[in-house]
Amino acid sequence: MADDLKRNIIGRGRLIWQGWGMTAPAADIAFLLGAIALVALGATPLSILIGFIIYLAILNTSYRFSQKYISAGSDFTYVGKGLGGFMATFEGWNLFFGTMFAYAGFGMLGLAAFFDIFDSQIVTDYLWIPIVLLLNVITFFILYRGIRFSTSYQAITGVAELLILIVGGIGLVILAGKGNTLEVFNPVIAKGGIYGFIHSLTLSVVTFIGLSIALTSISEETKIPRENVPRSLLISSLIIGGTIIFLTYAMTVSWGYTHMISFGNSLDNGLILFNKLSPVMFILLFIFTVNSFMGNNISMGTSMTRIFYAFSRDGVIFPQSFSKVDGNGTPVNTLFFILAISIFLCLSFGLYFGPVTGGYVLLFADAFFSFLIRSISSASLIVGTFRKGKINLKSLAGYIIIPLISIAALLYVLISDIIPLPSYPYNFAAIIGIIIISAAFIVTFYTWIRDPERIGNAGSTSIEEILDYDVSS
Repeated sequence: MADDLKRNIIGRGRLIWQGWGMTAPAADIAFLLGAIALVALGATPLSILIGFIIYLAILNTSYRFSQKYISAGSDFTYVGKGLGGFMATFEGWNLFFGTMFAYAGFGMLGLAAFFDIFDSQIVTDYLWIPIVLLLNVITFFILYRGIRFSTSYQAITGVAELLILIVGGIGLVILAGKGNTLEVFNPVIAKGGIYGFIHSLTLSVVTFIGLSIALTSISEETKIPRENVPRSLLISSLIIGGTIIFLTYAMTVSWGYTHMISFGNSLDNGLILFNKLSPVMFILLFIFTVNSFMGNNISMGTSMTRIFYAFSRDGVIFPQSFSKVDGNGTPVNTLFFILAISIFLCLSFGLYFGPVTGGYVLLFADAFFSFLIRSISSASLIVGTFRKGKINLKSLAGYIIIPLISIAALLYVLISDIIPLPSYPYNFAAIIGIIIISAAFIVTFYTWIRDPERIGNAGSTSIEEILDYDVSS
């Protein structure tokens, strides 16, 4: 039998900053923004803005489900409720690979690569390896201490990071002077025009996409979850979206929107710009960028321990031992497993591609899993709504139209990353994503043939759920 997670220990404030930690705005600006700029060029602010709008459509699904179901399984459970155990199991496999790739690629390899701005020997002399190992171990012990300890850390450092970024952004806009322009919202200036701009949306959406999992996966440990989780999703999203969009604009016009190739090729673009404001701002941005990467590790690690716990509790993907919870309220066996897989991925991709490119490859591959996960979840919301048969004009937008828009947007961006295949090494990432997703479906189907009852149970467990909900409410 599964152990229970601790109840009623997380309030709305901790949820909001847990979402901030997952999105990691300062780290996004240091790591992802450069990769987006290499394709979007001067239209990088527009790419981030459109990526955020697409994300809000995606968020609608988690918002609606979180009002009805309380489960550590997050999208795994949501799919089980709407589409059944087979699709929940398939969703679970995609969640496993997607979260692990993002965890290793961004928070671990991304931070190790960030240190390279001070000394190139960190990469050339393989000094990034002990850094990655240390990051994994530090994150492990923070998560081991329990969710109240980790969310306290997120709240304190998150507020400080927000203040630094806003003050710095205002300074950069002032510094840009006549360089402030609306031309950065013109998609045709992207590399390759409109098509290149669409391609840039892959990482722009990934910038925001993990936030919903960060909050919904800890719903069982939240006070008044059906009220606090959905409200925190909206509040956290607006704070994060506004901050990243503003900072992206400020950095683009301050750097010069016609010179974004050099911005994308510079690992320390944010530090260069903040140093123009003040050496103090330079130091503060460095400190909080490092902390931002760690915040992502903590939020992502917390989510993975809970989601994998839910897999085990429902008897799919992982063994029953993964649902063991220790005195701190931590699914401890899942935590050891995550540590081992993360180190394996970091070393494998880091040694083959180098830590910078290896991190980007993992994140690009993660986009395939993440987009598919959200598409399936949105489909589950639509199907579940029709199965309840309680549709009216008031509920039509939130339960049918917006989920359809999010599916269409996600699949369109996803297909644009396959046809034609991008250049090396991102073609490698695309192939990895396609192969693993195909293998996950085959494994799910094989397991369903052998043990349909076990597969049928996947995604079935939620706490204090509303069994007969009305979508018009």
